[in-house]
Amino acid sequence: MKFNRLIIFLLLLSMFVSCIPQKRTIYMRDVSGKKSYINLYTKAVEVTEAYTIQPRDYIYIRVLTPDEAVASLYNLDAGQMNMNSMGDPSTLKFQSYQVSDEGDIDFPYVGQVKVVDLTLKEVKVKMQDILKKHIDTFTLQVQLTNTQFTILGEVHSPGQYNMNKDQLTIFEAISLAGDLTIYGKRKRVRIVRPTTEGTKTINVDLTDLNLVDSQNYYIQPNDLIYVEPIKAKMFGFGETFSLGLVTSIISFFLLANSLK
Repeated sequence: MKFNRLIIFLLLLSMFVSCIPQKRTIYMRDVSGKKSYINLYTKAVEVTEAYTIQPRDYIYIRVLTPDEAVASLYNLDAGQMNMNSMGDPSTLKFQSYQVSDEGDIDFPYVGQVKVVDLTLKEVKVKMQDILKKHIDTFTLQVQLTNTQFTILGEVHSPGQYNMNKDQLTIFEAISLAGDLTIYGKRKRVRIVRPTTEGTKTINVDLTDLNLVDSQNYYIQPNDLIYVEPIKAKMFGFGETFSLGLVTSIISFFLLANSLK
């Protein structure tokens, strides 16, 4: 009788740990109709200009003017730039200005310019107002060149990735890391975001459709995304666990019992 109970226990255990409910793995479910549902997300208002400059950021600023001699005064390594390298963040970083801990950049023939907590659009307007005093005809190119984010935890390829466009969604960021593993906790993904006021932690539920229209749908440069494991992973059952393992254990006990 005890042996039969052991077999039943092992079978139940295998069903429990090897089967994860489908609803836990489905993204963007519409659950707003449930009585207990509370929408915790704020409607997105501003996306393209949500990010503000932080200390130690790198800003690429290029002055374009018909007078090449004037342009060379204000551009870093202007003679080495070409059209092919202008879209490559890794290349642009060497022609960029690093924001100091105090929030300034040191711009040639201008001096210290405060840029911290400004959007890129605001930086461009501020630099235009300053350069109007020195240059008659010009245009500016302003771009953030440190556009990396880090993703850790239950994804197939954790690591640091470049944002391949200005507005990257949480799902696009996850796709760059090969998607979540089956053991990733989709209902609680953490976004750790550095700001000038300190580190901010944002929890998002990837299974909630309302996330798509919220401000939290988009990640920002320097974000750290962490995907927690569900309890099945914490108990030591990895993705390689299968019914075959339990079958082998049962076979062993059957053989041992027959030899008694």
